[in-house]
Amino acid sequence: MGILSTKGIKDIPKKKIAAIIVGVLAVIYIGLAVFFTNHFYFGTVINGESCSGKTVADVEEMFSHVSDDYSLTMTDKRNKEFTIKSKDIDLTFHDEGQIQKIKDSQSSFGWIVGAFKNKDYKADTVRYDEAKLEKLYNGFELFDKNYIIEPKSAYPEYSRKTNSYEIRPEIYGNKVNKDALYKEVQKSILSGNRAINIDEAGLYVQPKNKADNSKLAKAVEELNKKVKMKVTYDFEDRKEVFGGYEIAQLLNCDSEGNYDITINRDRMIELLRGLSKQYSTYGDPRKFKASSGKEITIYGGSYGWLIDKEKEADELTKVIEAGKSVTREPVYSQTALHRTKDDIGNTYVEISLGGQYLWYYRDGKLITSFPVVTGNTSKGNGTPPGIYPLNYKDRDTYLTGRNYRSHVNYWMPFNGNIGLHDATWRGSFGGGIYRSNGSHGCVNCPYSGAATIYKTIEKGTPIILY
Repeated sequence: MGILSTKGIKDIPKKKIAAIIVGVLAVIYIGLAVFFTNHFYFGTVINGESCSGKTVADVEEMFSHVSDDYSLTMTDKRNKEFTIKSKDIDLTFHDEGQIQKIKDSQSSFGWIVGAFKNKDYKADTVRYDEAKLEKLYNGFELFDKNYIIEPKSAYPEYSRKTNSYEIRPEIYGNKVNKDALYKEVQKSILSGNRAINIDEAGLYVQPKNKADNSKLAKAVEELNKKVKMKVTYDFEDRKEVFGGYEIAQLLNCDSEGNYDITINRDRMIELLRGLSKQYSTYGDPRKFKASSGKEITIYGGSYGWLIDKEKEADELTKVIEAGKSVTREPVYSQTALHRTKDDIGNTYVEISLGGQYLWYYRDGKLITSFPVVTGNTSKGNGTPPGIYPLNYKDRDTYLTGRNYRSHVNYWMPFNGNIGLHDATWRGSFGGGIYRSNGSHGCVNCPYSGAATIYKTIEKGTPIILY
């Protein structure tokens, strides 16, 4: 055979060369079309497995073995792996013609166009025991409360050292969106995917608010304004100041919402309960120096100051919301004659139940003293000891009760229907009269004594009985 010279090629007509090339290409095209009649396009991937140039039977055989050694590994933020194996969930190959459908979608004569298309397919080619998957999934340490670090939004934190709030950044934690991850696991098993990076897949529960939140910055500014203020309670000879730490304990800031600032009423009531315990005197036992010169302790009665915690909480809430320092008295449900620590002062009526005697002091001076008759102890009507405030005073009235109606000129009640009054029907006072012929509970006074007290006594004056 001779060698075709360049000159010889040049002698071949161009049309004939083109015809030869077209013929060769046609042979290649038809040959590959015949090949792709029973084979997948080159580059075909099904469920992550290369099926390039394989027949449907080849792919079905391959997947039947893939299902036997299939495993899905989930990796968390700590690089800890959680694996689901085919044997754990009874995973089996179950095609139902899906592989053939994918092949049928690849036209044998359209292989040139197909070469430029995406050839990554998903096919539901497996079956598994869903109950076993759920049990295995729910048992992973990934969902154990001791393993989970909850996400937390950025929040304002109070420092007692600096008396100010600072922004604490968000905590991302490692709490997984359990339902979303489970759906991803199901999809992976059905599609043959073998790995899930939980973080990269965006399957962690995220903190709602971050440190750069503009509402957080405004909340911190407002909180700092409130802890810089002071609330001074004035008790005449004593003062109690709330500020900084005490106010911070009353403030709540919703970091999972819009950083709304609210006042914790329960904590406020507790704070005011402590204030009341220290400064309310209602019903407290008191040391008292009797006219005999002896110091005694008196228990009971309704005299004294009593802070109204609920109403004061309402007022204190307004003060804190305004954010300005104030000096104030608390709201009282009951007041006494003096606000000093010794709220009895030096104006009072003193009655010795055992001695059946009364002393009336005004501004430290003895105005009058005389014997009295108190409640009949033999009939269970003994006058209760204690310290009580004078409720009011009245002239020329009638005292009524079961089987009696008595006129009095001077009526000064201090304990319900028990009070001081004149008793003109009595010829004598003092001694042991009260034991068998005492009153129904009132303190019976001689007319002149009652008149003297009535002239100057004021509402709220302590009536001391012991």
